[in-house]
Amino acid sequence: MSYRTILVPVTDDPRLDERLATARMLGQRFDAHVLGLHVMPLPVVPLGYGEAAAYVGPELIEAQRRANVERAERLRQRFEEALAELAPDCSWRVVEGDPAMVALSHARIADLVLAPQSDLRGLDFLEPDLAEHLAMGGGVPVTILPRGGWPSDLGRRILVAWNGSRQASRAVHDALPLLARADRVLLFAAGEEAGEHVADALAMLERHGLEVVCETLAEVSGPIGPLLLRKAAETGCDTLVMGAYGHSRLRELILGGTTRHVFAHAELVVFASS
Repeated sequence: MSYRTILVPVTDDPRLDERLATARMLGQRFDAHVLGLHVMPLPVVPLGYGEAAAYVGPELIEAQRRANVERAERLRQRFEEALAELAPDCSWRVVEGDPAMVALSHARIADLVLAPQSDLRGLDFLEPDLAEHLAMGGGVPVTILPRGGWPSDLGRRILVAWNGSRQASRAVHDALPLLARADRVLLFAAGEEAGEHVADALAMLERHGLEVVCETLAEVSGPIGPLLLRKAAETGCDTLVMGAYGHSRLRELILGGTTRHVFAHAELVVFASS
């Protein structure tokens, strides 16, 4: 098993060049095809027009579409320059529509998706961001690249969060190609229930030829999300593998939870499956 198609959403943000460099590195590491996807927003009529919106001429709509096309062309050039070493094993696609819905439909024809970490604040944080949409509905693993930056050769020191759940199992199996190329893998189970079958999980990974260090923490006094991030920092890991949305997704969106906390606050790469 390997990742043979990697999807990278291309948006005009400060970390785009680093994200494209990471897509190139992973494409080379896994001999994968990299698909760059840019979603052009649908034209909108400013709310300030009110009832006069019906009288807004086509010039406003056309001006927005023209600006969107020009931006897409600039991004295409950056994508092709960054991925030139992979040519012809890379491709570019532009679609007009809702970014989350378009990204979801394309994620389902990929093996792995690279997504930027959002910087949502205030009321915006109540809505799922792109990475959350992909983790909830993409059907493939999502690699979230932190807004503060990440190592150019990610996935060398990996912390695997294990709690015995279906989501954790899915994440571990989805991450096997990444784990096989890591220099160090730490399997971490926090809580009495999580540690119940961790020895079996360790044996399963070892049967794949992996060298894994296993650590358990029987008593947990606080939320799991901050604990995982602290453990990753203490052990010098650059990537966290975890299952996403073990609780109701609505509950996590409203009340918070491990997935939302990690996605929002991680300062390392997060590899997540649900």
